[in-house]
Amino acid sequence: MSLTLDFQDNVAVLTHDDGKRNAFSPDCIRDFNSALDEVEAKSAALVWVGREGCFSAGFDLKVMSGGGADAAAAMVKAGGELALRVFTFPHPVVCAVTGHCLALGSVMLVCADKRIGIEGDFKYGLNETAIDMDLPAFGYEPAVYRLAEAHRFESIVAAQIHSPESAMAAGFLDEVVAPDDLMDRAMAHASRLGSLPQRAFASNKLLSRSIPIERIRAAMS
Repeated sequence: MSLTLDFQDNVAVLTHDDGKRNAFSPDCIRDFNSALDEVEAKSAALVWVGREGCFSAGFDLKVMSGGGADAAAAMVKAGGELALRVFTFPHPVVCAVTGHCLALGSVMLVCADKRIGIEGDFKYGLNETAIDMDLPAFGYEPAVYRLAEAHRFESIVAAQIHSPESAMAAGFLDEVVAPDDLMDRAMAHASRLGSLPQRAFASNKLLSRSIPIERIRAAMS
């Protein structure tokens, strides 16, 4: 399994490390949902950590290109449902972004609550246009919700690839810190958000995102 889950007081630390690109395969998506079930059952805040140098490069390309059309479609559907679950998760989701973050990886950033990146030569972005793919509603709607208006065309339509600093300006990240500070900052955000009354947190989070949530659900139905 490429996922490990560790509870530290009211914070669950979910580490994703497949030794390569941290791709979202069908098995990985299933394991993510199982981990989220456990986090939700314990009403914990979540810190989601990538592997060194790579948070995630998106869907598993072996399934996309060689698994057949039905397998690819099923994986994209499951990945979209996972992204929507992150976007609507009733407890705080903080991403500790350890490196490159592309395609579905960047979709997960715009679905999360707080996003902390690190300094370095890393790439961020929604590259669907560049690889001749439509951006599904589960990626488009959270991107419109989270990205700065002045950056939406380049980031969503023109497939701009960002540095950590321009990713923060665009809205993929909230902060960029030194690598040694990443976990401390992510844990601090998770502890702060997790200490809020979680019923009200969940209610106000869903209310603030109600329009994109409705549009995603309509597109996926």
